Amino acid sequence: MKLRRLCIRSFKRFREPLLLEGFADGLNLFAAPNECGKSTVAEAIRAAFFERHRSSSVEHLRPWGEPSATPTVEVDFELGGRQHRLTKAFLGKKRCELVIAGQPPLDGAAAEDHLAGLLGFKFPGKGASAPEHMGIPGLLWIRQGTAHELADAVQYAADHLRQVLGESMGELTASGGDALLRTVEGLRNELLTPATGNPKGEYGAALARQAELAGQLQALDREIGAYQDSVDRLAGLRRAHERDAQARPWAGVREQHQAAVARLQAAQGLEARQQAEQAALQQWRTQAAALRSELDALARDDAAVATRQQALSHKAAMEAAAQAELQSWQRRHEEAMAADAQARQLQQRVQAAATRAELARHAAELDASLGALADASRRAQEERQRGIRLQAEAQALAIAPAELQRLKRVAQSLREADVRLEAAATTLEFELLDGCQVRLGDEPLQGRGRRTVVSRTDLVIEGLGRISVQPGGADIPALKAQRDALATEQASLLQGLRVAHLAEAEERARQAVQRQQEAQASGKVLQALAPQGVEALQAELAARTARAGELRAALAGLPAAAEDGQAGPDPASVQAQAERAAAALAAAAQALSQARVAAGKAQSDHEAARQELAAAQATAQDARRGQRKIAAQQALVDTAAQEATAQQRVEATAAELKALNLALLRQDVDRLSRSAQQLEEAHERRRQDITRLEVELETKGALGLEEQRAERERELEAASRRATELARRAAALDHLLGLLREKRSALARRLRAPLQKHLDHYLGILFPGAHVEVADDLSPGAITRTGPRGPESGSFEDLSIGAREQMGIVARLAYADLLQEAGRPTLLILDDALVNTDEDRLGQMKRVLYDAAQRHQVLIFTCHPAAWRDLGVVPRGVGT
Repeated sequence: MKLRRLCIRSFKRFREPLLLEGFADGLNLFAAPNECGKSTVAEAIRAAFFERHRSSSVEHLRPWGEPSATPTVEVDFELGGRQHRLTKAFLGKKRCELVIAGQPPLDGAAAEDHLAGLLGFKFPGKGASAPEHMGIPGLLWIRQGTAHELADAVQYAADHLRQVLGESMGELTASGGDALLRTVEGLRNELLTPATGNPKGEYGAALARQAELAGQLQALDREIGAYQDSVDRLAGLRRAHERDAQARPWAGVREQHQAAVARLQAAQGLEARQQAEQAALQQWRTQAAALRSELDALARDDAAVATRQQALSHKAAMEAAAQAELQSWQRRHEEAMAADAQARQLQQRVQAAATRAELARHAAELDASLGALADASRRAQEERQRGIRLQAEAQALAIAPAELQRLKRVAQSLREADVRLEAAATTLEFELLDGCQVRLGDEPLQGRGRRTVVSRTDLVIEGLGRISVQPGGADIPALKAQRDALATEQASLLQGLRVAHLAEAEERARQAVQRQQEAQASGKVLQALAPQGVEALQAELAARTARAGELRAALAGLPAAAEDGQAGPDPASVQAQAERAAAALAAAAQALSQARVAAGKAQSDHEAARQELAAAQATAQDARRGQRKIAAQQALVDTAAQEATAQQRVEATAAELKALNLALLRQDVDRLSRSAQQLEEAHERRRQDITRLEVELETKGALGLEEQRAERERELEAASRRATELARRAAALDHLLGLLREKRSALARRLRAPLQKHLDHYLGILFPGAHVEVADDLSPGAITRTGPRGPESGSFEDLSIGAREQMGIVARLAYADLLQEAGRPTLLILDDALVNTDEDRLGQMKRVLYDAAQRHQVLIFTCHPAAWRDLGVVPRGVGT
């Protein structure tokens, strides 16, 4: 298939006719910048073949802003040695015509179906054509940016490609081999999972039953072993119970326990005596300590008189120093107070002057802003009135959008009805000689003209007679009635809207929108003038006017400024001087307060030292102190003798207790008591265990565990045989399925050899030494080539986008060669198909395309003409 001529009219961006002709048999390069219509040309070719001419899902083909346009495509092409012309018009005056040299023309769906069968595609049941309908052309005509997306395109064209591979392909699809393969695979998949080969179905159930019975048999073995252990344990318990019942070992332990209790009680009496002796010893020690304390206190009283005299002298010196420091800080505080008062007076004068200057500045600024604010208030009131007026005008001119749209639809429908009526009506064209008198109905005709007759009408020729014209269209009355009804509806709508025609209604709607926009603009101006509203603006104006009056009154109440014009002291230095004076006063006040506190404390400490010295002298001069001291010394000697005697008695008793070891006696009593109790409790527990085991053994003996085990063992043997049988069957089916698949793959490779040959041809140009396998779905499979580290292999999807783009074009060229060998039409369209290819690979791809162009017509659209200079063809612009 080779294109010879292409004409596009009213198609998307091409409002004016576009004519392309002079296509070469091989390479055709179209180069133009973006948005010049390259992809639109490719889309026009696809639409001419793939879209039904009566489809209502192709609104996107119309040029923007031209709702009544009729997109039209004319394609002249050569196919099978014959010239073909396909003309297809969409949406408006829909038509499809296929003219084949030497054959009657085909119209409408017949022409479309003929092309679909010839080129290898199909039409959708309804709606626009989709990639799954485009078959072979959808594979070879590459849309912009889809060269690397190959899998879906091959899938949609797979049936046609398999037909092309020849009748031998039927060995895979029409023979009983597939049926056998499916049968074996179904039988195998009943026993094993398809993905992992794990047991399932009856085989899985048999294995599960085998495992369940094995578990039950193991449980029975454990129960039988436990039964036998329980019998042996019962015999041992009975012997031990009879032996203890006769020997009664706990009785002897009870006698030992009573003897240990007697020994413990005797020892505890000795311990009580030791505690009484220790209490007496503690009393003598306490009395001796009290006497020593009394003697120490008497000695301290004698030493306290000298200590208090030294302290009194020290406190008197401290009081004198504190009084001197207090007088010094009082003088400094008075000086700081005077300096602070002087600094504050100067600061007040400076602040008054600064306040007057600030108020004067504020008053001047306020007077300056009052004029602008008054002007803004006036303009805001004017804009508010203007906005109200524009809103009123917009409401008066407004037409409801629904009513305007309805009027537009009726007017459009009326125009279409007139067109249809005119197309179906009888047309009279006349050219009369001067002086001839002819009437069409009541209308006289003169000169040259054209009239449309929609009903029976008389044509009266003066001097010759009358001719009655009767239109032959059967649907003319219905079309006329429809046209009249639409005209009546239009007149009613125009009357309701109080307009003469649609243009006046649209103008009114436009003016209403304009008034509304002007009102919105006025509102924005009003918002800029008075963001808070006109009332707020007027209130602000009044507030500022009042504030100006207040500032003038405040200025009048301040002292007058200096008349000599000289600048006063620097406020910053005055402020710093006042701060220094205040800080000095605060420091002097704090120091004075601390000096007063120190003087008071020194005076208080001096008085306290005088009182302590008097008290110590009175205590030391008491006449009874000597008698008390002698009595205390004698009592201390007697008490020390009693303490020594008590200490000897305590040590003797402790020696006796240590020989008896009271702790061991207590442990003996506890140990023997526990032992007797444990022996009795063990004898009772053994009796209870004997009773429980007797009941358990009677119960288990009634269950027939040996018989149950024999039954489970027979069931396990049967389940094991069934599982082994199913395992052999599953292994055999799995092996057979592998053999069948291997044989089928070998046959498929032999049948796909023609396609493999063409793929290897182009791949050898792009990647010398590389090899690609043809997958079961006839798409490129595993690719093996030499990389930086030696041979490497991967799938088509593992390649980069650029490499997939190149392989996608190579595969499509191989499919085209295969189709051509089978006598099928081929045409290749590449719309910016190598945008992700680097310079070196692009050079290789040009060699591939140049080679393919020796057998096929190839259309290449690109926006990079410089990259294709060495393709061997002169680039053409769209429209040239």
